[in-house]
Amino acid sequence: MPYRVTSIQDDYRYTAIVPRRLLAYTIIKYLARLGLTQLDFEKVVFESHLNPLMIVSESKFESLLNDHPGLDLIYDSILLEDHHRIFFHTNWTVPENNWQLMTKQLANYDITVETIPTPDRGPVLKTKQKLVQERIKSAEANNSK
Repeated sequence: MPYRVTSIQDDYRYTAIVPRRLLAYTIIKYLARLGLTQLDFEKVVFESHLNPLMIVSESKFESLLNDHPGLDLIYDSILLEDHHRIFFHTNWTVPENNWQLMTKQLANYDITVETIPTPDRGPVLKTKQKLVQERIKSAEANNSK
């Protein structure tokens, strides 16, 4: 099933409809755009009761890779604004009770994730909306009442 990931940043609403294989990447990309540090990412993982190996530092990843060759096939990386690289597992499996905890953590950063009850779609759909226009329309609608 595809997922709708929405992030509010800089007076814009960013929405991406992605298959499960891109869910972790999309969430992490939105969090990285907000300027989160490696410690911030680790806090999100900890507070969500996720496996701590879901997001790891570059040094931790190198250590894991030495112990488990081929691990790079299931991890991806992203460079953060503070120029640190984090590695993340590309297929997050989140138990339902942990999903609720993760949803709370993401809400702290104005990010929501919804499951779309349809079969997985091939292409990724993305949108970007200026929030100021929505606020103006809303204000106009309220004034006309």
